[in-house]
Amino acid sequence: ILVGNPFNCSCGVRWLQLWQNGSRAELGNQSLGCWEGSALVPLGSQPLRGCEPPTVRIEHPDMVLRQGDSVNLTCHISGEPAATGDWVVPDVGPEPPVLSEWELVLEISNISSSLNHKDLTCRAENAAGPAEDSVTLNVTFPPAILLLHEAIPQHFWCIPFSVDGNPVPSIRWLFNGTALAEGPYIHTRIVEYEHNSTVLHGCLELNRPTHVNNGNYTLLVRNPLGSAARSVRGRFMENPFSFSPEEPIPGTSRWSTRNSSLEGPVETTDEHTFGVSVAVALAVFACLFLSVMLIVLNKCGRRSKFGINRSAVLAQEDDLAVSLHFMNLGSSPMSSTESKLEGLKSNFIENPQYFCDACVHHVQRRDIVLKWELGEGAFGKVFLAECYNLLPEQEKMLVAVKALKEVTESARLDFQREAELLTVLQHEHIVKFYGVCTEGEPLIMVFEYMKHGDLNRFLR
Repeated sequence: ILVGNPFNCSCGVRWLQLWQNGSRAELGNQSLGCWEGSALVPLGSQPLRGCEPPTVRIEHPDMVLRQGDSVNLTCHISGEPAATGDWVVPDVGPEPPVLSEWELVLEISNISSSLNHKDLTCRAENAAGPAEDSVTLNVTFPPAILLLHEAIPQHFWCIPFSVDGNPVPSIRWLFNGTALAEGPYIHTRIVEYEHNSTVLHGCLELNRPTHVNNGNYTLLVRNPLGSAARSVRGRFMENPFSFSPEEPIPGTSRWSTRNSSLEGPVETTDEHTFGVSVAVALAVFACLFLSVMLIVLNKCGRRSKFGINRSAVLAQEDDLAVSLHFMNLGSSPMSSTESKLEGLKSNFIENPQYFCDACVHHVQRRDIVLKWELGEGAFGKVFLAECYNLLPEQEKMLVAVKALKEVTESARLDFQREAELLTVLQHEHIVKFYGVCTEGEPLIMVFEYMKHGDLNRFLR
């Protein structure tokens, strides 16, 4: 509010006169005046001759510059009274001008890519007011990788990167030295663009990677002026197998070429004869032992035709559900709980659908190829996997694999009991159990893969 504050009529108030006539800052609604000698006259209508703000015009070559070029920018200034001027260059500050009459020449040698898409401004000012003009440089340069970080877990796993280049560079990846084929599970996404810049911030997204995705990831960027590359190590999870599931199981090959220099002395004829004799003796002993066991089983009472005691014990005192006891062949005395509830067996009717003659099926570890982790429970992790040679009508199929976390003796027994129980629990409304893999560690159970998860969660 300037009402009641008269000025002297001079160039120093020309900018206020222009603001009032342009209704800026609400000065158009105010009655402003200035002293012309001893008379107070309205400021808006008072002529102030020879008093105009400067005009500024930048002359520059209309061309695309390359990094390292030199360029001269000329700033033409006109105004009355005389004006002073200077250049403002980003990241450099005011540049010392080369002054000729009404000209400011900015000389830039060995131009840097940091000036690309940046405004260079020429400013001028006199007693009547200021003025300025700006120009934006287009500097082309080879691509550069500003950032490549190790993978970080987000909603997807992300390998962050930042690249710069003009023209915009192409982006592709190598995995362990081989071109990475991008798809719905692994792809490049540009996250954001910097304002007034050619810098691209992006991310190589990996959807639920497993140990098969561990390795070296190399970022390659290229434009017509050059290229750049940088690598980073990606590690997403430990290998749950003791060896790679894509490779044959060590030691299972029947035919191999012996190398005496690597494998030690060759077996002699006497050693071979002795080994055959031992094998025959063991086979005879095993036959005798099995014969004795069959006789004992036939004479034992209260046993099923499968050689398994299927007595279902209802432990009401312990508030337990029905439990099935397997492999009780009568060689050990009954526990107190079994003897106490032996009388209940006559009242419990077995469901024949829950038992079959099939034994637990064993799957070879080399037929299992893990894809990614589905979840983790108290006893182990669950993976999505491809399984080969599981069904005769399919070469491979998707399965769910449960890997036992720790292999103690009690865990092995629980694993065996669960496998035996799941083998006989075959029903169209129960998730199918295909078998186990006990070669090495971890111990593995193979189930039908249900893409919608469990029924309870699906219905919710």
